[in-house]
Amino acid sequence: MKSLNFCCVCGQKLESKTLLDGSVEKYCSQCDRVFFDAPSPAAIVAVINGDKILLTRSVGWNHPYWGLVAGHVKTSETAEEAAVREVKEEVGLDIKNLNIIGTFASKDLDLLMVGFRADSKNMDINMSQELEKAEWFSLGNDLPVRPCSIASQVISRIMPSP
Repeated sequence: MKSLNFCCVCGQKLESKTLLDGSVEKYCSQCDRVFFDAPSPAAIVAVINGDKILLTRSVGWNHPYWGLVAGHVKTSETAEEAAVREVKEEVGLDIKNLNIIGTFASKDLDLLMVGFRADSKNMDINMSQELEKAEWFSLGNDLPVRPCSIASQVISRIMPSP
């Protein structure tokens, strides 16, 4: 995470300050201004086609789990635009019925992920070089995603009730 060390208004070295809510943030005593670290915004998309969900594996993953299409929101881009772009770039699919299902914070990765559900217009995957694999799986409780991951949280919000 990039953290400010100097005030971007006056240039004074920042110090730590404990706020009323107990959080410790960067503070400029000269400007009387608090600076919060900013997480990177990203989009994560559960792409659905009928009773199938698209799962992906990025190149270099050492674990056995799968994930969802995801990527950073670029400057001057909305989260919705990033979701559409990432699906097109990573798996070559056009999507429709894009709906936000929630936001998810990842402190370890310094991300604020905006989760979406979208329908694919077809099932013809054209995988990018970023991915090792991309496959359609039947929606169900035995999907090979890492428990407690953001992908599993997104999927749990779109799964039909038993």
